Formats: sequence, C-alpha cells, structure tokens
Amino acid sequence: MALGDGIRRNIASVDPGERNLLRDAFLKMNAPKWDGTRNDTVPGGVTWWFKQDEIHKITHVHGGAEFLPWHREVVNRCEDQLRVIDPRLSLHYWDWTEDPRSIPNANLGNGLTGPLSLFTPDFMGHGGADLKPIGHPWDAAGYYDPQAIPFRSDNSFDPNNNPADKPQAVRRQVNGSPVSQNRDDDVVAAEDYADMTALLEDSHNEMHGFVNMGGQHISFRDPFVFLLHSNVDRLFALWQTQPSHPKRLVPDHVYGTLGADPELNGNVEPWSSGRTVNEVTGQEHFIRPWCEPERLGIPKTYKDPSIITPRRYDTNLAPLP
Repeated sequence: MALGDGIRRNIASVDPGERNLLRDAFLKMNAPKWDGTRNDTVPGGVTWWFKQDEIHKITHVHGGAEFLPWHREVVNRCEDQLRVIDPRLSLHYWDWTEDPRSIPNANLGNGLTGPLSLFTPDFMGHGGADLKPIGHPWDAAGYYDPQAIPFRSDNSFDPNNNPADKPQAVRRQVNGSPVSQNRDDDVVAAEDYADMTALLEDSHNEMHGFVNMGGQHISFRDPFVFLLHSNVDRLFALWQTQPSHPKRLVPDHVYGTLGADPELNGNVEPWSSGRTVNEVTGQEHFIRPWCEPERLGIPKTYKDPSIITPRRYDTNLAPLP
C-alpha cells in the first residue's frame, strides 16, 4: 500500500506513521475558521472541525432513504478538507467486526503485527467503559475546554449553542461487542436498496452504542465518528460495486424501489442552499458559507454522480466510472 494512492483502508492495516499523519490532520482541522464572527446573524468564525458538528446537529438525517448518501457527502467533504491539510491522506475506516480496543494482527510498523488499540493518548484518546472526556491529544488541540464560557451545549434546546463556541467536554465510552461478519454479509447480499439501508443503519446504530460518543446529536465532535462512518460508506460502496449489479452505480437505478422518494430527489442540504429544517424539531436553520452572505451553495440532489459514485476502498477496488 502506498501513502497518497487515494484508497481508504482498514485503519488497523495502515502503517503507524500514516495513522499519526491522519491524527495530526484532524488536530489541525480545529485551527482554520470559516468567515465571519460568532455574533453574526448567521454565526461565523466556526472552525473546520466544528462546522461538521454544526451541520450534523442541525440537519439530523437519520431513519430515511437519504441516510446513506447524506452521510457519504459528510465523509467525503471531511476527507477533502483533510487533503487540504495533507494531500496524501485518505479517510480510513474502523472495521466494526473487530473490537477497536484490541484489533488482532494489526500493522504495528517495521514489519511487526499484533494487537492494536485505537484508544490511546497517541491516537483516539479515551476508550474505557466509563463515559469520560476523550483526553489527549484532543484536549490540547482545543476540541473542548472545561473552562469554556460561553460554551457549546450538548442540549439542542439550550440557548448556549453557538457553533463558534467550544464544548466544555467531548466524552466517550466503549462498552459492548462488534458486529458479526454475517450481518455485514447480509448488507452486501441485500437485493434492494431499501433492505440494504435498513440493515446497515441498524448496525450503525448499534455501533454508536458500542462506541458511545455522547449521543447522536453531538457525536460529530468526536474524531472517531469519521472512522465509524467511513465504514458505513465502505459497506454501501461494497454493495454498489458487486459485479452482478452494475446498475447500482447508475443514478436512476441505485435506490431501487425508493428511487421516487421525494427526499432523494430533493437537494442535499446544507450544501445546496445553506437552509435546513430539522426533521425532529421542525426548526429552520441557516448554515454558512452556503447561505448568505457567502452564498457558496451549489444545488444537487442525492442522484448527483458525485454522491452515487463511491470513493475507493481496499474492499471495492473494481474500476469505477
């Protein structure tokens, strides 16, 4: 395997040096900021890192046909920003059939293999059974500040929810068991998108319980969420690239019996216009820079080729259009 070849791999299989580069790029994402200030009508001054939390917390795309393609867009955009920091990087995945606290036969560097924990102070931070702050190296990089005033609350209805503010803590606990390989196999073997996405979202939900990142609405403050969601996208990609089903790479066919779903034929937000309506609360929100004043939104639907065509994984290396 070659650093910079654009392939997303099992995070345990890459060289420790590459894992460190990925960690360092995540840390650096909390420094650059989008335009504006926290006191603007639509808050600005949000770091690249916490912009993802702002988007996920407000938009809340779960439990529907657009769950997989919407999260593909989030993962792809995160990878693009990581590559601004270091063009050699890919957003690797956690294979959730393996316990992230002790992954067997992992790449330990210098030709050595053995058990690997992803939860160390040198990589993902805290991974114990108690819900605690994720600790080093994320605290030093300002992912949270116990003394932050004002601070970004965990409660969606709390007025302290300016996305330019740091949370006082980013907590995690790991307590449970991996997904069985049979369940991943069932995802890939599903005949229709509707069945596949239901099975895959069920596993996703369970793994958010196994690696608890403080709850669904705030999980995108935790860097581990991207290793989890890269794996969600990997399985979606693996389902799409089965040689016997070429139409799964065709926009008008990939969604099967759900192809006429109005959500899938609507714009992908907030990147199309910057306006979102929370599916749970019904509240309207605007997110920069896709809304005013920058107006960088470019309308596209869930059938856009940039969403339908998966990025490259070590488990789906067949040529893609």
